[in-house]
Amino acid sequence: MRRLALTLALTLAIPLGGCPEQRPEPTRKKAPPQGALAAGKGAVDVLGVERPAAPQWFGLYLVGQKAGWSKVDLRREIRDGRDVLVGRAETLVRATVGGREVERRQEEERVYEARAGGRLLSFRAAWSGDGGDRTVTGTCERSTCRAVLVAAGAREERVVEGVRDTAELADGVRLAAARRSTVSGGQLDLEKLRVRELRDVFVGRERIAGAGVEEEVSVVEESEEGDRMAARFRVADDGRIVEIRLGEAIVARPEPEASAKRLDRVDLFSLGRVPLPGPLPREVPRTIVYRLSGLPQAFQKGDGRQRFERGPGGTTVLTVTARRPAAADPAKDTPLAKAGAGADPEDLASTPQANFEAPEVARLAREAAGDARGAYEAARRLSAAVYERLDKAYGSSHDRASDVLAAGKGDCTEHSVLLVALARSLGIPARAVHGLVYARYEDGKDALYWHAWVEVRSAGEWIALDPTFGQPVADATHLALGGGNKVDTVGLLGSLKVTGVEVKGTK
Repeated sequence: MRRLALTLALTLAIPLGGCPEQRPEPTRKKAPPQGALAAGKGAVDVLGVERPAAPQWFGLYLVGQKAGWSKVDLRREIRDGRDVLVGRAETLVRATVGGREVERRQEEERVYEARAGGRLLSFRAAWSGDGGDRTVTGTCERSTCRAVLVAAGAREERVVEGVRDTAELADGVRLAAARRSTVSGGQLDLEKLRVRELRDVFVGRERIAGAGVEEEVSVVEESEEGDRMAARFRVADDGRIVEIRLGEAIVARPEPEASAKRLDRVDLFSLGRVPLPGPLPREVPRTIVYRLSGLPQAFQKGDGRQRFERGPGGTTVLTVTARRPAAADPAKDTPLAKAGAGADPEDLASTPQANFEAPEVARLAREAAGDARGAYEAARRLSAAVYERLDKAYGSSHDRASDVLAAGKGDCTEHSVLLVALARSLGIPARAVHGLVYARYEDGKDALYWHAWVEVRSAGEWIALDPTFGQPVADATHLALGGGNKVDTVGLLGSLKVTGVEVKGTK
């Protein structure tokens, strides 16, 4: 299970909204009735949105068990004589992975001009616990943001262009609810230092009941461009967020601070596994047909390995074929010098995680690839080096490839981020993939577990490799459900089920 994906999914589900202990004090208005709000669509600005008069605390639940908490706050302040809007968020997630308790904490602050359309001026974020300690700070001028990353004693500067992060995105969910419309923009992602196209869409009104009281609330869906599952917010007319939900698995509920911080002991392995009727083979080549329930249509994207079809009773038939790739023939393998020609820049880019410009990462890439002439041949050598070099340690987490290399251990996430960085260092298009894989642990139960692996491109196709399992071709027990920056896959937890499996020969 990707702990980072879980942390991101929970964090991204909470907007930077909260307490406006404002200086100077703006004119406060009572929330108008529904008809007035509808009639005044678009008239409300971010400074006039109704919010609770105290910081908000949320308990974060994973399949009914509390795995973390979040605190959010938004207020108007005077800083250096300037009127600004300051959004703060703090999130903690704690769970047991492979018998080891892991914890991840994130804090961030964003400072905007305190006006309608006010631009992002500065930012600060810090991550601590499993995944390594690091900070990012920076300032923005128009659509350009300059950031400084500090981790493991090293300092790195990065520039992000095309940022359209305005004060409206500081409280987009409540603003969309108040306007009965859509709030969108190009928000700066502080985790990956990229621009994410964010949309908060008002989808309607509904009545809810709780503690003997019934009230009508607005429903707003928040998603990043390309997401297949949106976070769903229920917002009261006085600005209280009464529930946040990502799929059926992740729910955030407002709670007093003391209650929010009382966490359950959450075992991600047992919560995340999808039971199977029996063991599965790992040989390649091989074809395996899975009958699934609970897989939304948006997640059914076929490719050279996977084919989706409708099954009876609303089920999905997924056929996964693992075979020898065309690039296994040296004559067809794309020459290493031409591997990146025509590739998507995102599949070649250095990121805060896949930081291949780190000298030790670049050096290992050259040494491991040796005299390999083709992209796939080099990638196989890199994957084998990762498999042999890293100890398999569940719950031992590091975010950056250079830190993974220094630690010399990790689980599938660490193996994957290091392989992606090594491949990109040599100009090989590479991307992380996540989904499910077959495993049997000490309890002897056959099941699919959440997993991460890597795809590289050569001879015109994406080829799946698994550096954690040491597989130069990922076997047919790998079910890909997402990749890259997508974290919405975690919303499938608790709803996805395997109703049947058929093992076939090769095609």
